[in-house]
Amino acid sequence: MLFDAHCHLQDARFGAGLEAVLRRAAEAGVTHMVCCGTREEDWDRVLELGRRPEILPMAGLHPWYVDGASPHWAARLEAAFDRGAGAGECGLDFSDGRPSRELQEAALRAQLALAIRRDLPVSLHCVKAAGRLLEILRETGLPEAGGLVHAFSGAPEVALDFQALGLHLSFGRALTVPGARRAQASLAALREDRILFETDSPDLPPEGVTGLNEPANLVHVAAASPRPAPAHENASRLFRRWMR
Repeated sequence: MLFDAHCHLQDARFGAGLEAVLRRAAEAGVTHMVCCGTREEDWDRVLELGRRPEILPMAGLHPWYVDGASPHWAARLEAAFDRGAGAGECGLDFSDGRPSRELQEAALRAQLALAIRRDLPVSLHCVKAAGRLLEILRETGLPEAGGLVHAFSGAPEVALDFQALGLHLSFGRALTVPGARRAQASLAALREDRILFETDSPDLPPEGVTGLNEPANLVHVAAASPRPAPAHENASRLFRRWMR
């Protein structure tokens, strides 16, 4: 059994082909998929998809979109939580051309506060911002329900810092790239109960896979793992309130 800990099935690129995508996922042994919203416009679609037993819904304001959010985004996000969503995708991205760090950090803090108050697991985005994300999480704390850093490809010492906070680390494409020593070393350094796998579909397909990424491609990520890990059991514990 496989568990896709982070994907975006609401993406318009799946369109009318989504049923075939879900069928191929089931045929590949992917029993559950965590579908993460990234902005106000897609939260309703995520919640609609979350009515399916194999899809677990999450809603968040992604750092790429914080400067386009409405003045009432936090209230709308809380309403999505009322309807059964987990928290995410949210986080920090300090790549060039992204919204200001101040806006990103304010949005992250607001979402963490909501997640902590409601004890919802949180899915975190982190690009070129690990040090600052760790500082904020040490200050704010995390929901008792826990959370994950998705698409992790950082150094082992950073992975261990996130693990020390109680987070899971979710690995995707980075494990499949030939010579991806850093991601492989990070996975090897973690406790088995902190490891998850993901596709982040429809983007970031595993090395050698062409076309739109999809949850069925999780088999390539799992096959590239340098050691067996109970990723499905870990995800089942983290997302147990949504499991049916």
